[in-house]
Amino acid sequence: MTLLLTFLLVTFALFALFWGGTLVAQGYLYQQPTDRLPLRAAAAAALVGAFLTFWVWVDKRSPGKYDTFFEFAPYSTTTFTEFEAVRWTRDPAAGAKKVEFKKDAKGGPAETTARFKRAPGGATPKFVEERTGREFKLNDSDTMTAALLLKGPDGGAPVRFKADLKEDKRTGGLTYSGERRFTEENGSRYVRGDQLGVLYVPSNSVVVLALLINFLLFVVWFAAFWPVLRFGVGHALGLAAVFGLVTMLLVMPLLFKPNRAPRAIGKPEDGNPASSAGTRERPKIAPDADR
Repeated sequence: MTLLLTFLLVTFALFALFWGGTLVAQGYLYQQPTDRLPLRAAAAAALVGAFLTFWVWVDKRSPGKYDTFFEFAPYSTTTFTEFEAVRWTRDPAAGAKKVEFKKDAKGGPAETTARFKRAPGGATPKFVEERTGREFKLNDSDTMTAALLLKGPDGGAPVRFKADLKEDKRTGGLTYSGERRFTEENGSRYVRGDQLGVLYVPSNSVVVLALLINFLLFVVWFAAFWPVLRFGVGHALGLAAVFGLVTMLLVMPLLFKPNRAPRAIGKPEDGNPASSAGTRERPKIAPDADR
């Protein structure tokens, strides 16, 4: 019913725009408007209205996944409620001005792990250590989180997500990248340190389909102006570019808005993990596939 109402309202508004706008524009550009203008305006409005309603339907099924060119993100997301933090411990023998970590028998940084679980309640996910109840922190004066271990599929081996680190030119030690990102070893999925509880899963298919829908928007507008309303090809291209951009920047965000009800990241819903508002579909974690 909501989609039908969207189609009717959008189509009616476009019909008025096409009829009145074409009457004025073609009268100025071509001395007289095309024949059977009301019928052509209705056909053009139905064409564009049907496509915009289809896009709203797609967004309703996967909110935010196939957004406009300016907003869509090339990934899907899923949530997790527990993880293990792999930590490096700073070596006090290195001195206060130099940051070094304790070594293991092989000469690499010695690693310790601690399990964290999401605390119940709260709009923002909060993870606490299972043993001590302390809230998770990426680093402190003594330790640094070098990786996260997330559960594998069906209780399989944990999947390791390494911190994206860079050298701190001031101290010579290691520090996190801007997003404090943890990237899957031998994979492309990642977790952001400022959005714990959400796993990002890059998807080429999402990119291709989102770009295709955005491209088709301009094709539909061009079809409405050229063969249907009988504007010249050059004028139709210009009008399609203008109206396509206006649709992407102003119209579609308004039409998408009812599908983007705010939700707390990681908040359980009907017994299943829920994601943040506008995030993408939520597959299951696996080493080489969606979680």
